[in-house]
Amino acid sequence: MKSILLKLPIIIVFLSLSLITHASGEHDDDHDEQQIVAIDDHVAEKSMIETAIASSGLINEQLKVYGKTVNDPSQVSHIRARFPGTVVNVNVQIGDTVKVGETLAFVESNESLKKYPIKALMPGVVVARHANPGEMALDQVLFTLANFEKIWVELQVFPGQLNQIISGQEVLISGSDQTISSTIKHIIPSQDEKPYSTARVLIDNQSRDWTTGLLVSGQVSVRTTQADIVVPSKAIQDIDDESVVFIKTGNTYTAHVVETGRTDGKFTEILSGLHLGDVYVSENSYLIKADLEKSGASHDH
Repeated sequence: MKSILLKLPIIIVFLSLSLITHASGEHDDDHDEQQIVAIDDHVAEKSMIETAIASSGLINEQLKVYGKTVNDPSQVSHIRARFPGTVVNVNVQIGDTVKVGETLAFVESNESLKKYPIKALMPGVVVARHANPGEMALDQVLFTLANFEKIWVELQVFPGQLNQIISGQEVLISGSDQTISSTIKHIIPSQDEKPYSTARVLIDNQSRDWTTGLLVSGQVSVRTTQADIVVPSKAIQDIDDESVVFIKTGNTYTAHVVETGRTDGKFTEILSGLHLGDVYVSENSYLIKADLEKSGASHDH
């Protein structure tokens, strides 16, 4: 048996399997050598190494699709003059936020020669202005208002994906370093002979964090199934081209090779190598892996 004492408060020990004794015979490994790290509980707490008890759970399988954000058509207002006339004055600029009933401009009627106001029909932002003092107001759009408190995401669903996606499914929208959870409201057939259908998702945007025209991705929950043992995906580390989970016994952490099954990205099913009731490292297991690799590199020289 060969052990190495580091100056850090973590001790890396490599033991032959024949010299390791478990509390029970449940966790025998097929490998000739196991890697064990001894960490004082106080040090583990300061390093934010957290553990959990292996248990059953749900795998929420997802399908990734792509699209972009667009205006809510019901929240766009195109404002025209009620009667032909001359624009007398304009009170707003592009980018101004207005309230319902706020006066945007005054027009002098050609027939009565009286001024009348052009008012906002909904709250929103002035996104287009086609009115200047002295110009004629006929049937053209003078102002366009848009309310961005709710916007839509239009996701592209190709024929091979249609059998997995239906209205009502939950979807996690990601774009511009932010995410939001919503549901698919509609699926509409392809328009203009596009090679895909469109899944429409409504986003609550009262915070104004989302903009239109943004390229986004959507993780659609297509199937939820029960698994006997489930761990957070970040609990699994790759060591020597094998997936391992660190099992805690006392103040020691042993790397156990595991066979993984289904995953939804956040959680992964464990088929073998971990048993119900095992205490395993669920948070910051990469710190233990890093120390093992560091110790292994020092032995190679």
